[in-house]
This record gives sequence, structure tokens and C-alpha cells, in this order.
Amino acid sequence: MPNKGLLLSGLALVFVVVFARAMVKVVEPRILFHPSTGLEISPSMYGIDYVDAVIDSGEYRIHGWFMPSDLSGRYVIFYHGNAGNMVDRLDFIKFIKPLGLNILMIDYRGYGRSEGYPTIKGVAEDAIAAYEWLSVKHKVPPGRIVLWGRSLGVAAALAAAQRHPEAAGVILESGFVSMRRVAMDIFPYIPVFLVTNGFDNGTIVAGLKIPKLVIHGVGDKVIPFSHAEELFARSAEPKLFVPIRNAGHNNTYSSGGEEYLRLVGGWITKL
Repeated sequence: MPNKGLLLSGLALVFVVVFARAMVKVVEPRILFHPSTGLEISPSMYGIDYVDAVIDSGEYRIHGWFMPSDLSGRYVIFYHGNAGNMVDRLDFIKFIKPLGLNILMIDYRGYGRSEGYPTIKGVAEDAIAAYEWLSVKHKVPPGRIVLWGRSLGVAAALAAAQRHPEAAGVILESGFVSMRRVAMDIFPYIPVFLVTNGFDNGTIVAGLKIPKLVIHGVGDKVIPFSHAEELFARSAEPKLFVPIRNAGHNNTYSSGGEEYLRLVGGWITKL
């Protein structure tokens, strides 16, 4: 007969672990996603022509802006980070306008005018739906589509690339290895098994054969530069690593300036 005290202690431990895991699942989305819903301005206010894109993603409709260009046959799907919405990325879109790219930018479910609530699974579904909106509905050849993610958007871009490895390439800017690795950086005393094993970018990128461009600010205080180094190390060839000196998490493009444009534009052109 097992010791009754030990049995009760074991059951209590199991209960605590299950309860803690359940609480983490409730809290995680609130820590991870910080959407805003207002779209007070539009690309036209930045001198950028656009059309609204309404994209079916699972049970929801998500909203995006498609910004066409007559200067290039290349298409970029830009996946933004975890806070705000597309409005907050219009400075960046204006900055890369000289590259002459056709750009689709989306808001994940729960962001901007997109329906639903953000979830880890939902972000991946939205990323894939955006790719299929271009490639299937609008018949853009996959070899012309570049998936560009920044911060949380790196996970979205990799989800789309994993489902559609025929894409031309993927840009991983200010990205992270996995949710668990980020949690370990921020909360080193939390047992790692309590954190959802979601957005496992390091594992996904290792299995992708398409070209990869890794961009990261050397002074990033949100996601340490070491994440970019590991993502690049795990990536299969072909790949290119562009560290941006004097840059943090959100200002890689403004800190990189003309050199940033030259490097990214040249990489896309060669795909």
C-alpha cells in the first residue's frame, strides 16, 4: 500500500500544476496581445494609394490594406507586431515606398477592423489566409511573394512560410526563438513547462529551404539580439544576417536608413 501522505502530496502537486497551467493559459493572451481597434488615419494620408482587403480567415473576416505599385513585380505581405494595429506601421510603409513593392499589410483578428479575438492559433491562420488571398484569389505567382514579419509578425510570417514553402523568401525582423525563450528571458524563475509551447520559430525556420533574411537591432531591449543570432544559426541556407547598429526593437529601419533600404531592396531583387 502506498503511503497515504505521499499520495495526497502527489495529488496536491498535480492539482497545483494543472491549476497553474490553466491560469497561465488565461493570462498569456493578455500579456502577448495588445490590440487597438481605431483606424484614425489611412495610407492615403501618407501619399500611398491603397484598397481595402477583406480576407476570410477561419470563421472571421480580417482587414488589410493592399498598396499596389507599378514599379515592381514583387509582392510583400507585412505582418506587424503585437501592439496597436496597421496605422502604427504607416511610417515604415512610407519609408520602404522607394523600393516600389506591392504591399499587403493585415491586422490580425481583434486588431483594427478585423473580427474576433487574437490567439496564437488565430495569428497563424490569419497569416496563411493573407498569403492565400494574394496567391489564390488574386493569382500572384508564389515566386513573387515575400513574407515579412516584425517582432510577433515573425511568427506569423513563418507560419505562412511553413504552410506555403513555395514563397520567394521570408524576412525575420526583430524576431524571437520561441515564446518559451522570451518567457525565460523575462521571468527566469517561472517553470518553463507552464508556458505554452507556441510560436516555436526556431524549430520552424530550421526546416525551411526558402531564402531567409534576419534583421535585428543590436541594442534591442525587448527581444535580445541573441534571439536573432540563434534564429540565424538554426536557419538552413540560403540566409543573410543584417545586424543594425544603434537600433532597438522598433527603429531598425529608421536607424538603418539608406543602407537598410539598399540591403533589403537588393536581397528582394535577387530572389
